[in-house]
Amino acid sequence: MKKKWLHIFLTASLLLAALPIGAASAETAYYTEKDLGGIRCTILSDPAKTSYVNRMMKYHILSEKDNYRVARNLKNGDSVVFFFDGCSDLVNHPTYSDYTKYRLSAYCAVVQEVDGKPVVVYESEKCSTIPDNPRNPATNEGTPVPTVRDGVYNIISTNHGGSYAALRIQDNSGSVPVVRCTGERSYVSTSSAINIHARSQFSAAPTDGITPSSYSSAGCFNVGFASDNYQDYNAFIKAVLNVSNGRHTKCNTGVDHGVVIVDRTNYRTQLEAIYGGDGEHTAAEVVSALTEYTDKLPDAPYFYGDVNGDGKTDPVDYLVLTRHTEGAKTLAEDQVQRGDLNGDGKTNSADCALLKEHFRK
Repeated sequence: MKKKWLHIFLTASLLLAALPIGAASAETAYYTEKDLGGIRCTILSDPAKTSYVNRMMKYHILSEKDNYRVARNLKNGDSVVFFFDGCSDLVNHPTYSDYTKYRLSAYCAVVQEVDGKPVVVYESEKCSTIPDNPRNPATNEGTPVPTVRDGVYNIISTNHGGSYAALRIQDNSGSVPVVRCTGERSYVSTSSAINIHARSQFSAAPTDGITPSSYSSAGCFNVGFASDNYQDYNAFIKAVLNVSNGRHTKCNTGVDHGVVIVDRTNYRTQLEAIYGGDGEHTAAEVVSALTEYTDKLPDAPYFYGDVNGDGKTDPVDYLVLTRHTEGAKTLAEDQVQRGDLNGDGKTNSADCALLKEHFRK
């Protein structure tokens, strides 16, 4: 009998030893709420936008979707790049807030694992995921301009125009789902090549590098200004590809570097104005096609002001938050995270004031 059990034990041990390392590590390729202290937006001044950005970055990192796809990329040493269009402070800029002319509406963050925990290693508000003149095919050499739909895409290293380091995004089939528009119609399509690249500075453009005459996107994403000698863009490429002076340096192409997540939830109103309606669809229908992914995201885990986590924001949340900040310390750890409405890493009277203002509105 002892020999039988010894045989079973040895057989099981051999089977476990034969398993690939990935099979064992797949179960641990995730993070907990305690690991996310480094997920903080630090450059935005709008508390509501900051809170939204922080909550959604955490949501995606903690998500079980595709077997913790986002977490697995981070644990593999790759980057997760977030584009939150409509969250940049420049959305409220006295000049650049004219979204019919300027594309400076996105906050971008690069998250990587540092010392075993996800951390924001790069952030910028000088970015855009919206193409220039999306209803004018002339800006795309006569072909209807593609706009990438919200979603999660793979990041592949490439060289923009063959000349400098950039990123290419694509889904698992090697293409990108997009919406294309003309003056008469809008339709869902695909694109074989959408890049994240630097904002071009044309020779005839003013020195700020961002005025209408220096438009530089026919469907691709832009990062940084040209007028700052591409410092912002170079920092972005350094973070993702580890290539220095990326605007003037080539990279090794075709290498997988993680995923990019596109979210335009906070930009829906502006999108409707930019795209408008056509003979087949209303403006709202066009925008719904663009934002279908984020429309379907469950917001209950990080619903703004839902301190106690019951799926709704009501006076009970204000009561428990106030009691906690006054010294009762009644909130559990996950509730403390939810109570940090302004995303500054603390739960205090400032968050109570935001929740009170939320109810007032």
